[in-house]
Amino acid sequence: MRMGDVIYADRGKYQHYGIYAGNGRVIHHAANSGDFGFNIAVRETSFERFAKGDKVSVYGIPQNEMCYSGAETLRRARSQIGKRDFNLLFNNCEHFAMWCKTGKRRSNQVEDAGQEIADHVLGGVMNVLEHIADGLDELASAI
Repeated sequence: MRMGDVIYADRGKYQHYGIYAGNGRVIHHAANSGDFGFNIAVRETSFERFAKGDKVSVYGIPQNEMCYSGAETLRRARSQIGKRDFNLLFNNCEHFAMWCKTGKRRSNQVEDAGQEIADHVLGGVMNVLEHIADGLDELASAI
């Protein structure tokens, strides 16, 4: 793990992202009491507080993705310390870490969840349309 790396702790149902700051420190979105809660802000905390006993890995940025150097990534992360602009869908811990490293706010977790919701909604709509079509076929047969 190197200074400026995007890291994540696997929480099971989600991954919590941050920027490794070196010397056992991580910069990430956090509340006073953990990942979520009141007063969520960008904070620099200990690696232990970030990990909370969970496995921590370095996120592999795709090779074709533009990345800032470790020093620049860390400078960008530190420039955000104290900001309270957390939004689960539009500016979560993953958005923050990706912005620090690549300049783009994005969250694969949000995108994947959105796709899953869209698939379920589309599946439901298709089911309704199939029932309507079946009903129209029965009506046409009766006429």
